[in-house]
Amino acid sequence: MHHRSVAFFYSICVVLFAVESISAQTLQMNILCETPLAVNESSGLENGPNGCFWTMNDSDNPSQIFCIDTLGGIERTVSVIGDPNTDWEDLAKDDLGNLYIGNFGNNELDRQDLRIVKIPSIDTCAGTTYVSDTISFSYPDQYDFPPSGTYGNFDMEAFFWYQDSLHLFSKDRSNPSTGYTKHYTLPTTQGTYTAILKDSLFTDHNSFIFSTTAADISEDGQSVVLLNTDRIWLCRNYTGTDFFGGMVSELMITNFSQKEGICFRNGHLYISDERSFGLGGMLYRVHPDIFVTVDEKDLHLDVKTVYDYNQNLVEINVANADQISWELFSTNGKLIQTGTAENTIQASTFKKRLNGLYAIVLRTELGSTSMLIKL
Repeated sequence: MHHRSVAFFYSICVVLFAVESISAQTLQMNILCETPLAVNESSGLENGPNGCFWTMNDSDNPSQIFCIDTLGGIERTVSVIGDPNTDWEDLAKDDLGNLYIGNFGNNELDRQDLRIVKIPSIDTCAGTTYVSDTISFSYPDQYDFPPSGTYGNFDMEAFFWYQDSLHLFSKDRSNPSTGYTKHYTLPTTQGTYTAILKDSLFTDHNSFIFSTTAADISEDGQSVVLLNTDRIWLCRNYTGTDFFGGMVSELMITNFSQKEGICFRNGHLYISDERSFGLGGMLYRVHPDIFVTVDEKDLHLDVKTVYDYNQNLVEINVANADQISWELFSTNGKLIQTGTAENTIQASTFKKRLNGLYAIVLRTELGSTSMLIKL
């Protein structure tokens, strides 16, 4: 069940586990196109004009937003005057057509210039646009910059607009991770504010690489999604903006990429990921009927990674495979090691002195998958 507290690669198939159910289900993520090369680090996704989407690159890239179509083309590039891309992380849009850019990425947890900027009437902009309002803010529960490693839930990569407020969802960088994403709210008008902490959701992860990277709410306001590298959290049957107070379901993504953009359109979900390891850089669509019973003959890979209490990898198990071949890559794409196994790869198999995050590609007779692992 879920708990409440006030206080990189192609992805084809996703296995869904309802948090309040023991039955396994599935959904399909259909690749629509490869995103343009100019958008190598797609971070944030929002509805645009004529069936297109707004997106942008994240930190230390030019202050530009791109309107891309579902065939992989760029319909429009707009330069934003008035806000340097310190660490742009997500996009939101209100019912008047104003676009909000979340310049609130905070990997080192030491930023004191967190802000969201408003771009008026974005769908009619061409070439250049200007920031109209800057919403500067701080967190009510952060007192040190940076805080201690065990109290580092102040990175931010996800937000959306709803009912005249901006709703923000934190990316936990505590060490070790607390496993929570926190929900804050802010006004939509220019000013300097202390965000309001509303609630938090326990996502049961012990590493920041599985923390929240994007969020959106459906057009009818009945569904909220939180995205990370290996799953989607779906919130439904809530009252008002108490998103975590209703039914929360966990959508497990068996092989994942560095997904950082998610957006509802006509009930469908659209997802974008960053381009890394020569893979990724895709725009996907998920059918709105996400609760579809899995057939017992379903052949998607059943992959589980097991970590100990110190966040060290114990093993990788592919329950429905007789033989696995694997390739281990560094995070800059360099091939480190290859090997084979029956259905379990023990951590002791990997070269000694490997330490940190790595990417592993698994290939079996049923197909292939890939994931980030910590050694």
